[in-house]
Amino acid sequence: MKLVCCNFKMNLLKDDIENYIKVIHNYVDKNNLIIFPSIPYINDFKQNGFIVGSQNISFNEFGSITGDTSILQLKEMGITYTIIGHSERRKYFNDDIYIKEKINLALNNNVKVILCIGESIKTNEQETYAILKKEIDDAFLNNTNLIKNDNLIIAYEPIWSIGSGLIPDNTCLTNTINYIKDYVFNTYKVKIKVLYGGSVNISNIDSLQEINEIDGYLIGSFSLKPENILDLSTRIM
Repeated sequence: MKLVCCNFKMNLLKDDIENYIKVIHNYVDKNNLIIFPSIPYINDFKQNGFIVGSQNISFNEFGSITGDTSILQLKEMGITYTIIGHSERRKYFNDDIYIKEKINLALNNNVKVILCIGESIKTNEQETYAILKKEIDDAFLNNTNLIKNDNLIIAYEPIWSIGSGLIPDNTCLTNTINYIKDYVFNTYKVKIKVLYGGSVNISNIDSLQEINEIDGYLIGSFSLKPENILDLSTRIM
């Protein structure tokens, strides 16, 4: 079964979380469902048997960095995954310059990484590939720790698709995901899983499921309603 990763971003309150857990408690296969709630609610999901991750980590383990959260603190809360390089983090917090440091901190602490990459506007395939190549190289180049570790997953998220309701067509998506997998393997000798993220919902999941190259989904706003995730689970194998 493909991975289903639910990124709540900065949404939902305590009552919402309690209801969410009640609704999805009998999810068909919790081993393939990863919840990325806001930090205050990580324990709520962890204590109810769900795999949990953080939406971000600091670039240092400890220190005078007001407002950040250490990978060690998050690991104590029970996370086994973290998202790194989400387009919103790159845009608002200049995370591009910290990608490699964050990946190393996560992997050195046995936390799996979902690395987000994607182009900001619709481009032709060659332009898209050039952008993806740079973002992959920013994470992989001269990073021997990463090359030796298989605990990294790439999430391809065309930024123009996030929240827009628009997604690339199947041919474009197939070509792009094959490019990512081939480039990483040919350049860094790493076989990697690739998720798709960007306006995933019930109206397009059947079409996306036709793409065998997709290893799972990173889902944003659609995941905020637990009924959506239950519905989605019946269509993802």
